Amino acid sequence: MYCMITALKASLFCVFILCSQHLKAQDCDCLANFDTMVNRVTASYAGFPDKVKKETRKDFNAFTKRLRQKAQTSNITDSCYLLLRTWTNYFKDRHLRVQLDWRYREKNPDAVKRLNALLSKPAVSPPPDEVLSTTSSITKLGPSTLLIRLPSFEWNQKGIIDSLLKGNETWLSETSNWIIDIRGNSGGTDYAFSNLLPFIYTTPVKTYPDEFRSSKSNIEILEESLKDEDLSATAKEFTLRLIGLMKANPSGYVNPYGKKYFESKLDSVYAYPNHIAILIDRNSASSAESFLLTAMQSKKVTVYGENSAGILDYDNAHFFDIPDDNFNLVIPIARSTRLPDHPIDNIGITPTVKIDPQRKDKIRFIQEQLEQAGGR
Repeated sequence: MYCMITALKASLFCVFILCSQHLKAQDCDCLANFDTMVNRVTASYAGFPDKVKKETRKDFNAFTKRLRQKAQTSNITDSCYLLLRTWTNYFKDRHLRVQLDWRYREKNPDAVKRLNALLSKPAVSPPPDEVLSTTSSITKLGPSTLLIRLPSFEWNQKGIIDSLLKGNETWLSETSNWIIDIRGNSGGTDYAFSNLLPFIYTTPVKTYPDEFRSSKSNIEILEESLKDEDLSATAKEFTLRLIGLMKANPSGYVNPYGKKYFESKLDSVYAYPNHIAILIDRNSASSAESFLLTAMQSKKVTVYGENSAGILDYDNAHFFDIPDDNFNLVIPIARSTRLPDHPIDNIGITPTVKIDPQRKDKIRFIQEQLEQAGGR
């Protein structure tokens, strides 16, 4: 197998596989895909004006030109995918991406594994005897401590999480110490954890909303979303208001909330829990980080583990058309009003108490910490 590695920019490498014995020749107009991707990201990505500024424009244009030249000679889906991903990687935002369509992944599982291996960052695996559960659950660890495992905040988890909270009301309302384990939680939607927040709340919570990049293509993508029959009346009303703001302000950013941040205040503070530990790792991302930013404003909360993933600043991602059906182009069209003062991307959220990722007894360690501090 012959592999060619070409340095395209300092600390950024593109790997193009020319492995004839593994890859099938496929009709892929890589240049058309590349040009469409560049045009759509330039016009629609909420982070583009922040990341391609006057002082970096020359280098960025040269980088884009080099990749475009390579796209002119690429007609294989796999090598084109690596090329497209190399360009989006320039922005260092994992919400912005080109991904292989699910049908392609089903038909070519071996090729997908090789491509993912080339693109994945080296990761520190958990200890061999530590397997993270993929099921949301609430477990009693002792008379005064609960373990709440939340591996995902995807929309389909909201009903599951709400049912767990309702079904364990007695435990939740009488147990002093909680450990909320969101390791490996790559996010989903903030609605998934909304009913957990009253238990955590102690003081008014400051929330930074999103502002949306206004452009013709973003207006079109939002208008298309209105055709979704499952769209709630509230979501439809919000989308129509957002479209109206974009049309009235055809460039720049619009804030449908009307303010940089707002505070939320609840009428009461729950007696229990008294102490909440949240366990995170480098794979706690997106909505999991949104949960962290809210939870950390509570006097009850201490965060344990390692820095989170750092994938939060640009969101509200939508699928945009690209010529080849084997590819999906995903572009975030909104950015947090936390920026530029409080960035999270590529930094992550730092825990209060750092724990070595290779430590085997993280849960037991945290339980002991909580019970020593608050009594059994």
